[in-house]
Amino acid sequence: MQDTSSFVAAGLRALREEMADLDFIAGLSSGDGGLGRRLYAQLRARLILIETLLRRLLVLMAASIEVSVKMPVIPEAAKPLSGTSANQIAPSQPPSAPSHPKHPRKRGFPYLPRLRERTPPGSDLFALLSAEHSGPRPAFRSKTPLAHRYCTIMGVLRRPERAARRMAFTLARLRAAGAPRPLCLTPLNLKRASEEISLIAATLPERVARALVGWYDTG
Repeated sequence: MQDTSSFVAAGLRALREEMADLDFIAGLSSGDGGLGRRLYAQLRARLILIETLLRRLLVLMAASIEVSVKMPVIPEAAKPLSGTSANQIAPSQPPSAPSHPKHPRKRGFPYLPRLRERTPPGSDLFALLSAEHSGPRPAFRSKTPLAHRYCTIMGVLRRPERAARRMAFTLARLRAAGAPRPLCLTPLNLKRASEEISLIAATLPERVARALVGWYDTG
């Protein structure tokens, strides 16, 4: 346990130093200004790597937190009566839409990695790609999306204990629902990472696997 705590502390310190380096390069603590397309892509890749490593460090911290999760109870009114099929039950009325308009929520820290759905190529997609490449591409991109991602990660790094507790509840709900054990692979985008970040990234998969060893998985 002491070894894991020391590893997590060293990992969080390395991520904070990496974030400070990104802020020094591009001033990501503020969203004003633009960046060249190449620099924008490099900074985005480094932020994604930091986000991935931080999420895995939170898993290590959450493994030592005891939480209890109650599964939702189906009310008696929603259960079918004896001898009645589910198709014979009148469908419940959908909840009425709120009168006030919904505002878009800001991007929060993803405690689970997001899976992207890829659209199969078709005639419309090829037409869109040809239209995009027909004109000149702008030389600069706004750094506002990177600044938002930077501030979200820094918020977790300032209070990792609170985020670790949320991760513990997230993992407990997945385990109670019978979800398979999370898979942790070594990141491949380590080209521009420092030696310390590369070492942490290579060590995390084995440590996460040991932390979740009690998670039953048929695979």
